[in-house]
Amino acid sequence: MVILKRTWAGVKLLFIFNRELFISSYVVLRQILQPKLSIRPGIFAMKTELKSNWEITLLSCLICLTPGTLTLDVAGDGETLYIHAMDIEDAEQLSHQIKNSFERAIMEVTRA
Repeated sequence: MVILKRTWAGVKLLFIFNRELFISSYVVLRQILQPKLSIRPGIFAMKTELKSNWEITLLSCLICLTPGTLTLDVAGDGETLYIHAMDIEDAEQLSHQIKNSFERAIMEVTRA
């Protein structure tokens, strides 16, 4: 039963990543093709609930693979990620979005 739960959670994580990849690719492409560049790049800190190195590494990789975002560093405490985003309208909202998509899905896979 646990294997089935983790497999389903892995499929959901893959679906979430593909959805985020498509949406962010579209947004980045739209911004690039605009005649006037109107982005607000920046760096923000995001606290994570993930504990293991594997979970944090997976989250960092998924963030880096999504166009427009890049994980710059993980703090020594392992709880804070420093993320560069191509367009930050609201850092809190972006952090919340990452937590509700990638972070939650990773916890479902690793803690099922």
